Amino acid sequence: MRSTRRLLGVAVAGSIAMSLLAAAPAGAAGGAKATLNVVHGIPGADVNVCVNGAEAISDFNPGEVVKGVKLPPGSYDLKVVAASDDCADPAVLEADGIRLKEGRNYTAVAHLKANGAPTIGLFRNDMSEVGEGRARLIVRHTAAAPAVDLWANGAILGEGLNNGETFTAVLPRGVYAAWVSLPGDYRPVIGPDVLKLRRGHTYQVYAWGNGTDGYDLAVVPARSGVK
Repeated sequence: MRSTRRLLGVAVAGSIAMSLLAAAPAGAAGGAKATLNVVHGIPGADVNVCVNGAEAISDFNPGEVVKGVKLPPGSYDLKVVAASDDCADPAVLEADGIRLKEGRNYTAVAHLKANGAPTIGLFRNDMSEVGEGRARLIVRHTAAAPAVDLWANGAILGEGLNNGETFTAVLPRGVYAAWVSLPGDYRPVIGPDVLKLRRGHTYQVYAWGNGTDGYDLAVVPARSGVK
């Protein structure tokens, strides 16, 4: 597992929100905001992220996460450029017309398809409350890899998860050793990683990477019931 992963927290998210608000869709005002998280899941590429033509995230490194950015609902154009470039330079990746709806929680992930081609995926997150003493685990396959099985504390959680697919489970709070294996095999190909699931929280876990640079897990934690 890499030790260089970094979660860009509330202060950074606040500064990003200010830059994004300047680039918000025309007419967007008032009402419940949408929440956007961003995950960088492409190995070997330090990038800048532009939204509606304005730089929103600078020097974004593989495995890093930005969480909890509040934005007016509307349509946004995302553009990813090399970290040495600005928003006027050619894109590494683009996704136009990403629609964020009022009061909903989303995660945009720059990642690799199963065949290794880069893409941007937008996922909607279930942030509803969970039962007493429990936590929600959301696992998404965003790595250049075939279908995989999911494990926690030696027991299989889900089988045959394909690239771009999501697995969700509500589990008792606690500490879990989590990993990913090839179908029908027990041995980890991603992980194991230790996840401490706190009660009343939702954890998004993204399997990312490729066979050349290696695989890793990126985690986005948030309190359930808060959109």
